Amino acid sequence: MLRRLNLWAALLLLILTAKVEAEIPVDFLMNHDPEFQALDLIKVFQRDFKGLWLQALQRPEIDYQRKAAETVARAHEYGIPDLIELVPVLESILTNPDTHPSARFAAARALIVLESRSSAPRLLEAGLDHGANLRQLVEPALAAWNFAPAKDVWIQRLEGPRTTPQDLILALKGLGSTRETTALSAISNIALDILKPSYIRLEAAGAAGEIVDAGLEMEAERLVRERRSRPLINRLCAVRLLARHSSEHARRLLLELAGDKEPSLVAAALRRLNEIAPELVVPLAEEAMQNPDPHVREAGASAWILQPSAERMPGLVRMLDDDHPEIRKFVAEKICQLAESPQLEQVIRAEAMQVLAGDRWQGQVQATLVLGTLDHKPAADRFVELLESERTDVMITAAWGLRKLAEPRTIPAILDRIQRQTTDWKIQVVPGVDEQVAHLFEACGTMHALDAEPLMRKYAPKDVTRTMDLSRSAAIWALGRLHRGTLDADLAAELVSRVRDGSDHPYESPLVKQMAVVALVRMNAVESSADLKSARAIHAPASALDLATCWAVRELTGEALPAPVPQRFPDGEWFLEPLDVSSASLP
Repeated sequence: MLRRLNLWAALLLLILTAKVEAEIPVDFLMNHDPEFQALDLIKVFQRDFKGLWLQALQRPEIDYQRKAAETVARAHEYGIPDLIELVPVLESILTNPDTHPSARFAAARALIVLESRSSAPRLLEAGLDHGANLRQLVEPALAAWNFAPAKDVWIQRLEGPRTTPQDLILALKGLGSTRETTALSAISNIALDILKPSYIRLEAAGAAGEIVDAGLEMEAERLVRERRSRPLINRLCAVRLLARHSSEHARRLLLELAGDKEPSLVAAALRRLNEIAPELVVPLAEEAMQNPDPHVREAGASAWILQPSAERMPGLVRMLDDDHPEIRKFVAEKICQLAESPQLEQVIRAEAMQVLAGDRWQGQVQATLVLGTLDHKPAADRFVELLESERTDVMITAAWGLRKLAEPRTIPAILDRIQRQTTDWKIQVVPGVDEQVAHLFEACGTMHALDAEPLMRKYAPKDVTRTMDLSRSAAIWALGRLHRGTLDADLAAELVSRVRDGSDHPYESPLVKQMAVVALVRMNAVESSADLKSARAIHAPASALDLATCWAVRELTGEALPAPVPQRFPDGEWFLEPLDVSSASLP
């Protein structure tokens, strides 16, 4: 048992320290049951863009050079191949003393986008010779490439009497990002100099803190104790110096800074402590979660997430109702993960129910997401109540929650809501109704609610307003579930007509067609296979609908249709385009 708990704790730490990538999705089950992903477009560029743009770059006119260079950069990002072969002419524009500044800037950017690292010496020289604007473009790229000669230039700037603030910041950023240890002393001295401008000192402190992960504790302590001038800037510099430090001395200083009154300072100190010693933040977390600053509140919540206990869950779960959307989403995702612990599950569910019962829409949405994800059946009645919310996000999320719970006792209330929404929809289009009804139809299909069939059938015929595509798709998907293995000839005929609809007044929804295909398979409508095959001619090739149709014919008859062929990626729109597809490519 102990071994199992230790394993869970290790897995929990791994999960909770992972970067948050997405909030809990309010998804549609029909998109995954079954799932069809359209094939990616293939990039095949047959026209000779490169040759034409070479000619434009070689022309003497400023606008030709500038526009062609800008186009090369954009086209490379777009995926047009072999543009690296234009580097020599771009370098010529860059280094020619007679080049107009706008064309030179465009050529430099193109070389950077092309990742032409061999051009680094010429980029550095051009930046030094042709002004600060060009240096602002070039030098961050040289830092990313770790170009050694640029470091020498930056080190010389640190103490140069004629260095401008803009160039000094470029040097600090470059030396910091490349972690150039030989510059550490000079950079630290700038951070410590109370006579320097605040923005320069802060940049220097950030660079020094990036260069090393130990050894700056004494400098940081000196700044913390410095009260003669700009004490806030001094403390902000101190926390930046300690950005990668983890020693006991650093922890003590960070803990002291975390008790400050300035939110930006507190947030930075708490973030670093959470990275190296979240247990030190735990005593401060409750107060931090009450701070007006969202970054401080998030840091406080993170500490309790990283050091969870049943006693801390009530305060943490209440953050589902936070004013800041990113904090609400962050906490919702993390407490769903924490609920995997047997020691925390029940308290999380109980506290989330308290938030759900509140009257603030922020908490209603997030508590619904959490309790729906946890399949907490007692939440069903409150979800039904929230279907009537005047807020679109609340009423949609409540419908999604009912689909997740699939609690049969909610079927009458769900049908009543669909009926009323259907009646209202005929009078006026209301935002959110389509999504809500779609989730409710999915709930009926999941629960095999036969009483919903008459309502579902009303959504099968074509809707010329195209205002209820999602709910129509979900209704058809649910009908397929209700009639699984049982053919209904009239329904099958209606669904075939949806699939074969080629009218463009308006064009039928591809999602409606796809769900009709799925429903026909579930009804085992073998006789529809010929219609499905012929309908491929009006489907977008290699789309999800096309793939679903191939799957359907195979399921119904065993026949494997020719595999969908991915479509070509569009060539794009450019300031100059070759008209002759057969023109020769650049030698």
